[in-house]
Amino acid sequence: MNRVATAAAAPDRRRLPRGEREERMLDAGERIFGRRGFRSASMEEIADASGITKALLYQYFGSKEGLYEACVERARARLFDRLEYEAESASPGRDRLRAVIAAYFEFLDEQRSSWWLLYGDASMNAVNDMRRRNAEVIASLIARDVEGADGHLDEEAVELLGHLIVGSGEQVARWWLERPGIPKEQAIERFLAATEAAIGSVLRA
Repeated sequence: MNRVATAAAAPDRRRLPRGEREERMLDAGERIFGRRGFRSASMEEIADASGITKALLYQYFGSKEGLYEACVERARARLFDRLEYEAESASPGRDRLRAVIAAYFEFLDEQRSSWWLLYGDASMNAVNDMRRRNAEVIASLIARDVEGADGHLDEEAVELLGHLIVGSGEQVARWWLERPGIPKEQAIERFLAATEAAIGSVLRA
C-alpha cells in the first residue's frame, strides 16, 4: 500500500478541542454499543472508530461502564427532550398523551441504534437508574392532566403509572422493532389505547 493510501486509511488523530474529542468518543460509543451491545463492545474498537487513543477514553470516562453510562445519558436526554417538547406543544388530555407516544415511536424509527443502546444489552446499573428517572418524567407528564377538580392528586397512583408506562413502553418498542411489517401508526394507536385504559383503571382503583 502506498503512503497516500495509508494516510487516507489511518484514523484522524490530530489534536482536537476537548469538547470535540468528547463528542467523537460518545458518537463512536453510541454506534458500537448500539450495534454490538455493552458486553461485546471493546474500548479498543471504540477508540479506533473515534480516531482517539484508548488511553484518552479511560482518561475521560474511567472505564467501559463509565463511557457506556455517558452514552446512555446523552441518548436519554435526546429522547426526553423530544417527549417534553411534544408534551408542551400539545393540548391537554388525550392529544398530549398521543403526541408523547407518537414522539417515542418516531425516536424508535429514526434512531434505532440509540434505542438498542438504551435498552438492549445493557449495564444494569445505568439502565435501572435511567428507568427510575424516566418513570419520574412520565409521572410528571401524567400529573398535568389527571389532577382532580378539587385539586387533589393521588401521587402514589401517578408514580405507579409512570413505572407501568415506562416498562410497557420498553417491551412494546422491542416487540415492534422485531416486527417490521407492523405499521408505525398502528403500533401508536394500540399503545395509546392500552395506556389510556391503564391510566383509567389505576386512577379508578
